Amino acid sequence: MLQNSAKTVLALAVLAAAGCASVPQRDVVLEDARVSVNAARSNPQIVTYAPAELDKAIVTLRQADDLAANNGRMSDVDQLAMLASQRAGLAQEAARARSEEAALMTQRRANDAQLTANMTRRQADAAQIQAADAQRQAEDAQRLATSMQPRADVYAANDYDYRRRQNERLYEANVSYVRAVVGPDQQRCWVAREQVDNRGSGINVPGAIIGGAIGGIIGHQIGGGRGQDVATGVGIVGGAAVGANVGRGPGTAVYTENVQRCELVPASARLDYWDVTYTFAGYEHRVQMTTPPGATILVNAQGEPRV
Repeated sequence: MLQNSAKTVLALAVLAAAGCASVPQRDVVLEDARVSVNAARSNPQIVTYAPAELDKAIVTLRQADDLAANNGRMSDVDQLAMLASQRAGLAQEAARARSEEAALMTQRRANDAQLTANMTRRQADAAQIQAADAQRQAEDAQRLATSMQPRADVYAANDYDYRRRQNERLYEANVSYVRAVVGPDQQRCWVAREQVDNRGSGINVPGAIIGGAIGGIIGHQIGGGRGQDVATGVGIVGGAAVGANVGRGPGTAVYTENVQRCELVPASARLDYWDVTYTFAGYEHRVQMTTPPGATILVNAQGEPRV
């Protein structure tokens, strides 16, 4: 009985050994490589930023699987599996570095765009300020030009009746511009008695030259030798003296006459009138007043001033 039991146990042991030999052993290195490569393939960051490195890892893992399926040497399979795992890790590192670089580039572009927008906004603000200043200057120039020109609705200080009519309703109009006006410079002329000297004065230079020449010719005709030279000199001097006095009238020619003289006299410091511009019912009016106005003036329904 014991012998039969021993045979039975031995037979079971032989069968178990045979069964284990028929089941292929699991390659841990290859399984780890397959997990690493599959994890890289499912990572969007690696797929986007490191596709070339990921393809190399996938190809290496496929080579390891093919070698294992063809009963290749286990050492060669493990070497290819480890290479596939390494390439999957390199793909992950490359994807991380490139994604960070891309994020920095995006941030830099955003900063540059913000700086450009800020500069454009500042330039627009400066242009708006300049436009507002130009508009104000244009309005001031227009108001000044309008105040200097005669207009149909200007009420003169001396020609217009400011008195209120019977039962006339009055309103207040805001004064927008006031200008003090003085009279222009005036010309003052008068007549004065002045002496006039009409006498000839000075030496007649052309007469002296001609007289000297004629005197020299006449003197040269007198005598001979040394005496002739002396006579020539005397003739030149005498002719020049006579010619210099030619044209000088005898006596005096001094008399008096009326002469008109004029000069500009500045206007007095007293103001002629106040040129006042006011707005009523959306229209601009002007009036010349003898006294300075306040912030408002009284007008009727047509905008005509009243006191």
